[in-house]
Amino acid sequence: MSGAEAAPFTFLNMLTKDVLQILRNIDASLQIIAYSNSKDVTTAFVNKKAIAARLGVQSIVIDKLVYQGITSGGTSGLVEGRHYCKLDPSETNISNFLFDSAKVLSDAWNSFSGYCNE
Repeated sequence: MSGAEAAPFTFLNMLTKDVLQILRNIDASLQIIAYSNSKDVTTAFVNKKAIAARLGVQSIVIDKLVYQGITSGGTSGLVEGRHYCKLDPSETNISNFLFDSAKVLSDAWNSFSGYCNE
């Protein structure tokens, strides 16, 4: 395959990644809206990539926050049972965890000390 033939594929591949990221953000936003109308009932879960995209951070940051939640005993970071769940209790791959985007984002905003949201 020549360089001219590879260029459209590369552009299409990048475009597909951008569209997927936009759709993840829309999905997370819709879940937050549904959550706000449901009085603290979790309506759906998202994967690690979707929560990272919604927070505007790299996926590795989510890994670090999960690790922080484990090492802190649940006093900081992302906590199992509140921010995420596992389908299999023995699962250790964070990519397979399901995150409650509304609770993660709500707690992220609440973690800003001295932040005035008026």
